[in-house]
Amino acid sequence: MNAAITSTGQREFHSGADEQGLSLDFLHRYLLGNYRDLYAATLALDVNDHNATLIARNLLVTAGEADPGQRRAEGRLIARRLALLPPPRVYGLFRELRRARVNNRRTRAIMRDWLAARPDLAFDAVKYRGAVKDAVRHAHLRPGGELGPFLFTPHRPAAYATPILETWRRAHYEQAAIYRLPYTVAEGFAAKHRIARAAFLERIAPRLTRLERLRLQESARGLGAGAVRADLTTMPLTRLASYALALPPDDRVRRRAELTEALRASARRTAGDQAGSWGAVAAVLDDSFSAYGSGTASRTRATRGRCWSCPRSSWW
Repeated sequence: MNAAITSTGQREFHSGADEQGLSLDFLHRYLLGNYRDLYAATLALDVNDHNATLIARNLLVTAGEADPGQRRAEGRLIARRLALLPPPRVYGLFRELRRARVNNRRTRAIMRDWLAARPDLAFDAVKYRGAVKDAVRHAHLRPGGELGPFLFTPHRPAAYATPILETWRRAHYEQAAIYRLPYTVAEGFAAKHRIARAAFLERIAPRLTRLERLRLQESARGLGAGAVRADLTTMPLTRLASYALALPPDDRVRRRAELTEALRASARRTAGDQAGSWGAVAAVLDDSFSAYGSGTASRTRATRGRCWSCPRSSWW
């Protein structure tokens, strides 16, 4: 459970990504081979997305080793967990299963039901077009309406009745349509039309998600894209803390009141009904070299190690 909650197979201070991945793979294989029911049941617990995806993949790849009762229970556990995972994780899993040639009836049913439960599959088809196409083909599905033509012959229809599909079509030759698309899709069209980065960010700002705003806030600095401003008061506590530590010391000092208010609000929201129910709390801050941890994780958090390179006195 400790490994499934904390490990992501990334490079750490004392070992590289290959060693981490090898150790984690051995642990998964050992539990899968010796305690399959327990291994599957961990999907119901708060393991991280990386390990949840590995567990689901391993269970589906080894379906032939389970009895009918185990397969039914595993199918329900996998379906429940996939519903909680971010869509890119699930589409990545589906692509892994396709590469591994895992195409049994249970796998196809899980893919079919997950796709059917998506709130807006047309949106997914635009944002994750290649992944949706692979999943539909692998599960032998026949998407209804305009989704089939869009996925497999996207430029053949003269127009689409589905608004987001028609917007995607028009974005090939009409710049105004770009700003009605998801950011990651619009970004590619902006490059194709050679739109200045600052102008693009300013116009796409209203369509940015909360996390996209946070990721772009730093990259937008100096581009004049003042509209790209994250609402820090809605950020999850860990992500907000990482963001604050990633800022240069001068910026942290200048924005101290704003950051402190956001951190307190996020902490209260995280604590919920448990707020104030504990006793005295001490924070132990370690700025030693080994506390830097994983460079990969630091880049993922957008900290780039800067939080450890400055003295404690300049953190706030």
